[in-house]
Amino acid sequence: MASKRSRPYTKEDVEYVYNNYANMTSAEIAAELGISKFQVSKIVSELRKLTNFPKKTARRPNPVLLFLKEKGIKIKETASKPTTKKGKVSSAKK
Repeated sequence: MASKRSRPYTKEDVEYVYNNYANMTSAEIAAELGISKFQVSKIVSELRKLTNFPKKTARRPNPVLLFLKEKGIKIKETASKPTTKKGKVSSAKK
C-alpha cells in the first residue's frame, strides 16, 4: 500500500516550523500543516544550515521513568559501571 503524497511546503510552512518546532513534535507539525514528517525535518535541517536554529526544548517523556514515578519506585542515583570490553586486549608493544 502506497503512502499518501503530501503537498510541497511553502514559505508559510517554513515560518510555522520556525516558530513552533521547539514546542511541538515533527508529527504534530506535519499533521497541522498537511505535510510529511520528512518535509518538516528537511525544513529544520535547512534552517540549521543557514541560521542558529535552536535545538528542541520539548521532549517526549521517558515512559519507563513515568512508570517508576507513578509506582513510587526509587531510581538509582548513579549509573552502573560498564562491563568489560569485548574483543582482544591490546598490549603495549614498542
